[in-house]
Amino acid sequence: MKNAIVLNTLVEGSSWQGDILGFDPVEELVKKLKSLGKEDDIFVAADSAGAPQLPKSLKGLKKILTEDRKAKNLFRQIYSSLKSYENVIYLFADAPLVDTGITKEMISLHTGEFAEYTYGEGFPIGAAPEIVKVDLFPKIASLLEKDNPDAGRDSIFTGLSKEINSFDIETYFAAVDLKLMRIELTTSSKRNAMLVERVIKKLGISCGYKQFCKFISENPAVLRTTPSYIEVEIISDHNGGCIYSPLPRLTRKAGRMSYDDFRIVLDKVRTFTESCYIAFSLWGEPLSHGDIKKFIEYTVQDKKTNLILETDGVLFDPDFSDFVIEIGAENLHVIFEVDAVGIETYKKIRGGDLNKVERNIRYLLSKEIPNIYVQLVRIEENESEMLKFFDMWEKEGAKVIIQKYNSYAGLLPDLTKYDLSPLERMPCWHVLRDMVVLHDGSVSRCKQDINCLFPLGNLLQEDISDVWERGESLYVGHCGKNYDEYCSKCDEYYTFNF
Repeated sequence: MKNAIVLNTLVEGSSWQGDILGFDPVEELVKKLKSLGKEDDIFVAADSAGAPQLPKSLKGLKKILTEDRKAKNLFRQIYSSLKSYENVIYLFADAPLVDTGITKEMISLHTGEFAEYTYGEGFPIGAAPEIVKVDLFPKIASLLEKDNPDAGRDSIFTGLSKEINSFDIETYFAAVDLKLMRIELTTSSKRNAMLVERVIKKLGISCGYKQFCKFISENPAVLRTTPSYIEVEIISDHNGGCIYSPLPRLTRKAGRMSYDDFRIVLDKVRTFTESCYIAFSLWGEPLSHGDIKKFIEYTVQDKKTNLILETDGVLFDPDFSDFVIEIGAENLHVIFEVDAVGIETYKKIRGGDLNKVERNIRYLLSKEIPNIYVQLVRIEENESEMLKFFDMWEKEGAKVIIQKYNSYAGLLPDLTKYDLSPLERMPCWHVLRDMVVLHDGSVSRCKQDINCLFPLGNLLQEDISDVWERGESLYVGHCGKNYDEYCSKCDEYYTFNF
């Protein structure tokens, strides 16, 4: 049974082509692949425009070229080029830590069970490949025809999931399930490349998955590389009396961030992270800031920065929608905090005019721009409306978020009777990957610390790396199941933002 290996180079940016610790990770990956098959059986998938810029370690390998980055076209090209093969071992060029031992076991499972598709479950992205029967590629391409996505890491599974019961699929389960940790062993972003570099520095490029699991268990701080989700309090005012807002409990001075200060903060964040999500504006209403349009324009001009605009929708009138439409930024995500279907329920929770807010949302939805969300925070007052809320807004074309209630570690009364927390506590996601910047540049240790009782520093006065590093000990403590009196009362540790 003849197997081909396809190395997909259609990943974002070019940083994955750079050296790590003085050697070429792509060259090392190719050496690994040669242990799985002959060099003649290794193919590089690339777009025609980018092929000349591929690293020299890939120059001598056969190419499968596509005119664009669309998954359906790539998969048809793979099928056309590899008809003489039975299966394809499919992986990405920014994953130098793929485990060849696990790959061989997956091949045995795939061929022994006569599977059409075999994937690894519980592994970090980049640790294990996918194995696909060659004849399956045109079928997957057809299933992706309507949505027409780019060739991403989940394109194969996304296509198959549309008719999941029609295919023979095998699952290779990781001995240690790290799925909930959302680890990526890839080099195409600074954040993930830092982790890969730390692993290689300690264990070498040939380290296996078992060694990696032991390493991060003994050294949890290596996972905390750079922040990926930064909440910025550009304003601490809001429009009305939302019953679950923590702002009435604010003891520090309220205020708003100037546009010049915001640019300083964002420039430092961009330099440190390269790519991230910025969210406006913690508990305040961002559209109440007089310079909000300037804030948005400056943030979305860098396509590696995704902006999350959280709003109650009251001020999001057609004029503001037209501004958003004119920008045309695909990296802008708007979340409307609605919380209700019924007018009386809305008044109880938010105290405003639901009809006005719904008109504003529908106007924006009518323009068919992407990334529009409506959100319901699940509390007793709206529990009976949750399913209707979901169905109504999904039919209207919005993406729906059902958010758990946050009492801010007991600062607010308990407004829900549901406990959704895991049976076993895990280290806090937010301490691992979030940064909270207040209107004066101060950085609190997390969103639950609304009064900045535990400041990590100030981005207007200090280097961001120093501020970020001060939060490491808290995360390491969580990994050792050590929680102070505030963290022990908090149940936000398992929630995950963008």
